Amino acid sequence: MKLERFAVSAFALGAALFSTNAFAQTVGSASMASLRSCATTATTDPCDGEAPGQEIISRTYGGGIGLGGLNRLDVAPGIFAWSDVSLGALDMPVIRAATQSFGNVRMNINAFGFQSYIYTGPTGGRFSATGDLHIVNSSNNPAGGGMPNGAVYSQYVGVWDPSILTGLTTAEQLFTRLFTAPCSTAGVLGQSFVFGDLPGGETTITTTTTECSAGSLNLTTGQEILLVSGLQLPSNRGGYVDASSTYTLRLGQDLSAGEIANLQANLASATDRGASFGAVPEPATWLSMILGFGLVGSALRRRAVKAAHAL
Repeated sequence: MKLERFAVSAFALGAALFSTNAFAQTVGSASMASLRSCATTATTDPCDGEAPGQEIISRTYGGGIGLGGLNRLDVAPGIFAWSDVSLGALDMPVIRAATQSFGNVRMNINAFGFQSYIYTGPTGGRFSATGDLHIVNSSNNPAGGGMPNGAVYSQYVGVWDPSILTGLTTAEQLFTRLFTAPCSTAGVLGQSFVFGDLPGGETTITTTTTECSAGSLNLTTGQEILLVSGLQLPSNRGGYVDASSTYTLRLGQDLSAGEIANLQANLASATDRGASFGAVPEPATWLSMILGFGLVGSALRRRAVKAAHAL
């Protein structure tokens, strides 16, 4: 009987670890880390994926519905791309990321996080969000971010209708369909997308959503919206970008103090309402868990043998 109960508990634990969250959970992330070859590109030309021979030769996806956590592509010592998506103030997405490249390659991380909110105010309220990207340090090439030692950033803040997620569950689906979705994408209510070459050293870049159509960011009682942050950090042939001090979101800097107070009092996030948001364990964690399951299996087999001998 004890063995049966133990087996049931182990099965429940495995199901919890490996199951996918329900679609109704409108919180999660998606990311893609990539390695692009620049081997056929002259040092006087940019490596930006536009010319022949600059194809992506390796990529990894991370995240999914109900998931955040780490995505990392390690190519060789000093050649990597990684991101980590978590939740911060007011349950808004937080992205930490970095890339570094050597030789004839371009490393890139593309990541976005999302969280839904229901507006519960008794009357309508205006909404917007501001994204603050803090670059701790980066390389620079005055000739452009696509040149050797160059680095580039792209920064996105979006407000979507949650129905935009319908049918999408995996990180690859989410990323392919929705990364930096513009106003022309059905379900996008407001957004801001800024990009440019990084100047080297420390810098902070801020952007705020604008409505996609007149009144599209005016919330009504009971309306649900999806708040999204997106980040892209390519580094080229010896370049690097360190944004490990995070890309964070806050309520829009264009809102009045009264509008901000109203939103703070009347927004209920998906995680507030019971949705789960978990990090995918890192490979070392998975290894220790697998070894643990192996030890559990060995213990069960030893107990079974002892029980058989006792009969």
